[in-house]
Amino acid sequence: MKAKFRGSVYDVVFTAHSKLQMSLRDLSEIEVLEVISQGKVKPKADPGKFWVYKELPGRKDNLISVSISIEKPHLIVITTMINWRPL
Repeated sequence: MKAKFRGSVYDVVFTAHSKLQMSLRDLSEIEVLEVISQGKVKPKADPGKFWVYKELPGRKDNLISVSISIEKPHLIVITTMINWRPL
């Protein structure tokens, strides 16, 4: 699976933790990829790590946030959150 992020295309890897959290939050891989490719980006303190967030139509538990790490050529999905608020 591939995703575009900040002008580059990456192979996406979902951690076991992210898959569990996606299941608990009823998020599909397609929805997570939409957040990554179309969401707003907030860099974390660690280089190459980001929060990416977006509201998804039809969900009452917005804002959806995805924690990612860029480890070229991979984009690692670390976890997902719902009802997130950027600081």
